[in-house]
Amino acid sequence: MYPVGVIGLGKMWIGLGVSVALLALFLLTIDVRRMADALADANYIWVIPAVALYLVSVVFRTLRWRVLLLHLKPVSVTRLFPVVVVGYMANNILPMRLGELVRSYYVGEREGISKSAALATVFVERVLDALTLMIFIVVIALFIPLGGVAEGFGERSGVAWPLLVIGATLPFVAIFGVMVAVARYPVAAQGVVNRIVRVLPGRVGGLASSLATTFILGLVPLKSARAIALLFFLSVPIWLFEASLFYMIGISFDLQSAVGGHDNLVVAVILVTAVANIGGSVPAAPGGIGLFELIARETLVLLPLGLVDRAVAGGYAAVVHAALLLPMILMGQGILWTDQVSLKRLWRSGRLAEETAEYTAKEAGNSDQ
Repeated sequence: MYPVGVIGLGKMWIGLGVSVALLALFLLTIDVRRMADALADANYIWVIPAVALYLVSVVFRTLRWRVLLLHLKPVSVTRLFPVVVVGYMANNILPMRLGELVRSYYVGEREGISKSAALATVFVERVLDALTLMIFIVVIALFIPLGGVAEGFGERSGVAWPLLVIGATLPFVAIFGVMVAVARYPVAAQGVVNRIVRVLPGRVGGLASSLATTFILGLVPLKSARAIALLFFLSVPIWLFEASLFYMIGISFDLQSAVGGHDNLVVAVILVTAVANIGGSVPAAPGGIGLFELIARETLVLLPLGLVDRAVAGGYAAVVHAALLLPMILMGQGILWTDQVSLKRLWRSGRLAEETAEYTAKEAGNSDQ
């Protein structure tokens, strides 16, 4: 039996190990001196409007989350925005996307919302993001051949590119389909859960059934086609404004000269935004550090729009990621200081609730044997 906290510490060390390994791979596959030169030559004045546009993206994220939470409790954007920032801050510094747990716990404490239901809405967000980015890629593929990009990633990963594409897309489509089905037929879904947990010991089954009920409640917005359309409508500006950050920093590195103009740069950064965020969504390294840089760099290098030096692409990817991570970390910490709450307490409270449930389930199973 593992004491409460050991599992969380294990996740932490695994995430940090993944980050270190990926960052080492990033540096070993690039000319570090030339990347340093590219970083020194960049015009960082463009980072200021880039971060401003990214904050607009976060506002749209807050608007979308408000829609997802409406059936639980109407919460104003001004109340939700700090929670979103704190959640993203936690994701940026904690491994395994534990920031999702922190955000769900934080909004539950502040607004009196079911934490399990709030966590379900966060899962819906993640799937909506992936599907929206896939749509961006499909639209770009109608005008620019992307086969070389897929084949390049296949060669670098050692996985056949069709399998790579299927593995990066099919799970999100399947999960979204299941979520919609559960939202439309909650009674049937609860019945399936009840049949599954019936074979479990009494207290374990009761706990699982209760968690499933509140989780299903969080999926209610997906039962309406109109609500789904609104959620996708709000998802588009989220990613267009985030892609604007990629674009501004691209100008910092004069990438428009390498890809053949600003029009091509717009296309390039939207594709890099989509591929890097889908590929970097693996819940391991804190903030996707290492993985994001690798994927963003290679996407830019493999693009058929022009020849981008790998060292320049590496410097660009590093600055983009820093511009995405650091403002959220600083703002999130400022919000927690203002609220007199520590991230450590939020993380421990959310993790403790999760692990206590696991511990209770194990103890119930032992006592019923």
